[in-house]
Amino acid sequence: MIIANVIRPFSLMLLVFAALLFKPAAAEEFSASFKGTDIQEFINTVSKNLNKTVIIDPSVRGTITVRSYDMLNEEQYYQFFLSVLDVYGFAVINMNNGVLKVVRSKDAKTAAVPVASDAAPGIGDEVVTRVVPLTNVAARDLAPLLRQLNDNAGAGSVVHYEPSNVLLMTGRAAVIKRLLTIVERVDNAGDRSVVTVPLAWASAADVVKLVTELNKDTSKSALPGSMVANVVADERTNAVLVSGEPNSRQRIIAMIKQLDRQQATQGNTKVIYLKYAKASDLVEVLTGISSTMQSEKQAAKPVAALDKNIIIKAHGQTNALIVTAAPDVMNDLERVIAQLDIRRPQVLVEAIIAEVQDADGLNLGIQWANKNAGMTQFTNSGLPISTAIAGANQYTKTAPSAARWRAP
Repeated sequence: MIIANVIRPFSLMLLVFAALLFKPAAAEEFSASFKGTDIQEFINTVSKNLNKTVIIDPSVRGTITVRSYDMLNEEQYYQFFLSVLDVYGFAVINMNNGVLKVVRSKDAKTAAVPVASDAAPGIGDEVVTRVVPLTNVAARDLAPLLRQLNDNAGAGSVVHYEPSNVLLMTGRAAVIKRLLTIVERVDNAGDRSVVTVPLAWASAADVVKLVTELNKDTSKSALPGSMVANVVADERTNAVLVSGEPNSRQRIIAMIKQLDRQQATQGNTKVIYLKYAKASDLVEVLTGISSTMQSEKQAAKPVAALDKNIIIKAHGQTNALIVTAAPDVMNDLERVIAQLDIRRPQVLVEAIIAEVQDADGLNLGIQWANKNAGMTQFTNSGLPISTAIAGANQYTKTAPSAARWRAP
């Protein structure tokens, strides 16, 4: 019994000693108070406390003063080191081999800064580079806005690469994280649903043309492209497709419904003058194709729009066509008429018609006469040569100024 009482206290002392022996060592803490300390001495002190190899750029000079009454652990002490250097215009580059390099902040953006990611975004005042792809916003438009929020005079920079629509952002990890939050909110596709607006009376192509013309000033305004509605005509179903931001989309749909109203008269009449084609010849062709056009239009329209007749007549005196049809059919017929009323290929042929007779040509001939030697009168000649010579001599006497005839 006495032995048991002696062993029990001894065992308790062994347990206490073992607990003290295997108690984990407390995390080491560091003081963060410096007054008028040379900055290179400050860097050496931090390097020794953190057991880090630090390379100091020759341009790093100055003194620092920091007062803190709290003790910091290793991670807090390292962030304190980065923040102090940031305040005095310097930055720390964490190399791949674990070596730290202290340079001026404006030189850090061109140094071998580590590329951060979602898995390793960086902490606090670490200088990192982040590649941010964009989906719905143009990088060239967003980059100038982000530059105003980054420390461009120091370690920060924002550039864009247009072919792949990405942003390259360099700066303090905390600043880059804030910029990423802004980018995620801005790069939002929004609600750009497509709404189909069927038309009962108007032509889809005509309505789109009018809406586009009315919306031209809005497209040229300072509104971004994502807030401007787009309209496209589907002539097959006679409908208008509207896409865009909800408010713009509703405004365009209301405009389309105001334009899609029944006309006071069913159809309209136009006189189309032809230049090259013959009006009577085109009536048969247009009547045949107009029935096909009307069938296609009626298949896409409600019953209320089926009572539209097409009338095509020719006016021979003016070579014109008189067409009565619905506006959408009228547009199709005008395009067909313009393609048929073309100048046909022509060949210019020039000819000269002359009548040749040889009745009087048989009396043509020649006579020879000499003033000194005389003459010979051929019997097959109609006019005596002596008479011709006498007439020539008489002419020379009465008109001396004229050219004289002289026998050789």
